[in-house]
Amino acid sequence: MSESGGSGSNGPDGTGVEYGEVALALAVVAALVVAAALIPGAGLGGADGEPSEREPTTAEDGDATTATAESGDATTATAESGDATTATAESGDATTAAASTPGRDETPGTPSGGPLGGSPSGVPLSQPPEQTRIGSTQSFGGSLPQTPQFVVDGPSNAYWRQTAYATYTGSSWSSSPRWQSIDRGVPNDARTVDGQAMEYRVTLLVPSSSLPTAWQPSSVRLPNGSAGVEASTVGGVRTTRRLPADSTYLARSAAPPDDPAALRAAGTDYPAEITARYTQLPETTPSRVGSFTDELTAGDETPYDEATTIRDWLAKKPYSLNASHEAGEPVADQFIFEMESGYCQYYATSMVVMLRTQGIPARYAVGYAPGERVDKNQYLVTADRGHAWVEVFFPETGWVRFDPTGSGRLPVQNPQPPYDISLNRSAVAGADVAVSVAKNDTPVVGAPVEVNDERVGWTGADGTVTTRLPYATEFTVTARPPNAATKYEGATTDRWAGSDHLPARRSAPADDSERPIAADHDGTNHSSRTYRSDTNVTLSVAGTPVAGGGVTVVATIRDVPVREATVTLDGERVGTTGADGRLGVSLDGVSPGDHRLAVRRGSIGATTTLRVRPPGANVTTPAPQPSLNVSVDASPLLLPGRPATVRTTRNGTPVGDAQVTVDERDAGTTGENGTLGVTLPMAGSVAVAARSDGATARTTLPLARNAALVGVIVLGGLALVGREFRRRGVTTRGAIRAITTGVSRLAAWGVTACVRAAEFLVHAGRGLRRGLRRLAGVPRRLAVQGLTALAALHPRRLLGWLRAWLVGLLMRARADGSPASGDRQRATDTGIDSDSGGSASTATLRDLWQEFVGLVAPPQARTRTPGEIARYAVGCGLPSEPIRTLTDAYRDAEYGRIAPDDDRLARARDAVRAVREALRGGEES
Repeated sequence: MSESGGSGSNGPDGTGVEYGEVALALAVVAALVVAAALIPGAGLGGADGEPSEREPTTAEDGDATTATAESGDATTATAESGDATTATAESGDATTAAASTPGRDETPGTPSGGPLGGSPSGVPLSQPPEQTRIGSTQSFGGSLPQTPQFVVDGPSNAYWRQTAYATYTGSSWSSSPRWQSIDRGVPNDARTVDGQAMEYRVTLLVPSSSLPTAWQPSSVRLPNGSAGVEASTVGGVRTTRRLPADSTYLARSAAPPDDPAALRAAGTDYPAEITARYTQLPETTPSRVGSFTDELTAGDETPYDEATTIRDWLAKKPYSLNASHEAGEPVADQFIFEMESGYCQYYATSMVVMLRTQGIPARYAVGYAPGERVDKNQYLVTADRGHAWVEVFFPETGWVRFDPTGSGRLPVQNPQPPYDISLNRSAVAGADVAVSVAKNDTPVVGAPVEVNDERVGWTGADGTVTTRLPYATEFTVTARPPNAATKYEGATTDRWAGSDHLPARRSAPADDSERPIAADHDGTNHSSRTYRSDTNVTLSVAGTPVAGGGVTVVATIRDVPVREATVTLDGERVGTTGADGRLGVSLDGVSPGDHRLAVRRGSIGATTTLRVRPPGANVTTPAPQPSLNVSVDASPLLLPGRPATVRTTRNGTPVGDAQVTVDERDAGTTGENGTLGVTLPMAGSVAVAARSDGATARTTLPLARNAALVGVIVLGGLALVGREFRRRGVTTRGAIRAITTGVSRLAAWGVTACVRAAEFLVHAGRGLRRGLRRLAGVPRRLAVQGLTALAALHPRRLLGWLRAWLVGLLMRARADGSPASGDRQRATDTGIDSDSGGSASTATLRDLWQEFVGLVAPPQARTRTPGEIARYAVGCGLPSEPIRTLTDAYRDAEYGRIAPDDDRLARARDAVRAVREALRGGEES
């Protein structure tokens, strides 16, 4: 800053300080602080501002995942499968739909973008990353969607495990397990398998490459062998490629012994590799953790007793998703000694660390807590049940689960009816539709949906569930609220790896097999909508019906095939239509003539006459119907995400009412002009199909090629620009410098605009505040002035005014009763004031003037002067001399205050008479 110019003052060091520049610098700093606070909220920055949280972590599976919800950190992991997902909420790995339930499956309130942790919103199941952060430095204040993840059909509910972590860094967990094909067996990792076995089937409700299983899995297989299955040394199971939703897999698990007596007798003869790997602690772990654990477990004689003591002590801490820790300090130490509450990641991490200080092998496991029982031997697992727990190693037994997390209620989203129910297409019997359930235009997640009282599924993260409409003329769609019970409540007891002796959780109910299924769905708290289906079946025959030959029967309703419909010929069943609504019918043994052909499924069907011709008969083959053509246009080019127009024609003629699908999704029907506007999906290629009158036309759009062409054009343009720059002597460094300068100027302009806007808002606020302050003072001023006026009304003054008023009334009454008053009254009645003869003459002259004005009737007489009125009258042809006489007399009397004598008053009367006669004479002529 300059010392000489401007209005500045010298500081203590003699340097000139310009206060305006200082204020501007402070404003810029404030703007940058605000921007830094808003960027993470917009998803542009990592959590807590730590560089490590913004670095991606590579997961073995290859899924791009965001780790555990409950941890609260936004963690990104790059996996082979390429899934972009957020992992388990509370567990802290990228496995679960972490966001949905912070308590155990949600990472409270951390922005996405960091390498580890989770997000407070329900997201699909995903493969856990190799590293996951613990907890969050920001508290969570929202609610969690109960997004359905998978359904388990099996004899028992269980903790559905995904993986385990071995290495603790103080702020995160990491693991680098070895994977091998499950055909070679599940890697043992020094575990023994004993006890009961369970077989179950899992149906994925979201795409995933991670396959949750009950501990400990011994086999997992896909019924159709659509992908390879691998198992890791820590008991995780995954597929070699991402499976789509509705995929199923069959698994078998064998639980280790859970008898407390056997676990107490297991001893401490741990394998060397187990001890080395699962008793590791970072050097930064404070010694007070071990000292406190020594005191806490001083009376315990076995590792099992120590584990239960630590578990029970931790479970006494209050559970809350609003918990957070300070960055840079070991998480377990903070939770044990400083934090008042926490969620599953904090509980599980602290228990593992406390056990390791005692030389007991333990590890951090993640997955899902037991699901909601929705049917006999069926359990629904939602994203809010993502969880983290502890596994402790016992010699000759293996890894046994302990869950130290305290009980609490998760803030789950549970909107109540009424709901808005809609379909994504017109109602046609047998059509595949997406049912949408919303509340105030917001999707309802996890709502059970029924069609004609039969459950068809649960709404996903977008509030929809897909199903096939029944073959009926009418159907009713019913949506019920999601189950209010969370993973800490309701029927979630794990009867698989826990028993009455070794409960899965503290104070767990003895059994849930007799609990009501979805008791809160009592059949009354729901929304329903009834639709009428199009059931008009079109029955057609392809081929020439000749005795001894064959034809193909085709049954459709609009563009929907009638599947599994019974086909009869003369009342005799000949077969059932397939998935395409077709059936080949043999005419061997059918005599020539007319036969009754019928198709029926349930209450819908159609009948037609099949005319069978004799062999060798001359058959006139009907001219084939012109083929249906479909084309897609867009300006200037077909590109992903851009609008386009679908055209259907037949021999160049537009075909209306053609059903159009885009990538097998119903897009609508064409209008009379054979066109339909659509938006192309974000895909490399898109299949567009149109169907009309049983004919189908398809075309495939090479969107990726077009996008590549646009990219080549853009790159070519940039190359030409670069060449032009080089021709003009502009170097790359110079161009970068110019761009940098431009960006800097733009940023400076933006900051200046923010500062000026802030100043304007400040001034406006001050002005508004002053105005409001003045308005607020108006009632007070009115009250003060009013009281002052009232105070001025002294009783003596009021009496004086009243006395004067009464005296005045009395004097006027006396004056009215005197003889002179009668004369004055009579004079007043005649227009003459009794006080003086001059004024009486003036009054009489005024009457004459008013009579004159009435005779002349000039426009706007009240605003005209006497001279103007006189000139108007003369201009109308009236005699000027009488008018001048009257005008002069009136002026002298009104303005000069000169009372007219009797002679002048008489001349004025004559003047008015002359004007009157002149007007009368003009009328007669």
